[in-house]
Amino acid sequence: MERYWPGVARTDVATAEERLCRAAEELTCDGSPIRVVSSTWIPADEVVLTLLEATEEDDVLEVSRRGSYPFDRMQRVEVVTEVSRRWRGDEEHV
Repeated sequence: MERYWPGVARTDVATAEERLCRAAEELTCDGSPIRVVSSTWIPADEVVLTLLEATEEDDVLEVSRRGSYPFDRMQRVEVVTEVSRRWRGDEEHV
């Protein structure tokens, strides 16, 4: 999720992520596994990027709703890690 958030401070980001984590835990207990992986705050741009791991887009929307966290844009992303770099050339994982 991407959020343009004018005037945001570090404590705002931490508090928002805590609310999202609680909402994700609730939804997971309800049978829809989802987790908040991380948030990245870009102070100069007043932007917060929050990475969630979920199988359904609707679950991300529900976590946002339960966590009272509005956002401007949501996109599917692929995170490149040491393990995923081993998949180079494997079209199933692209």
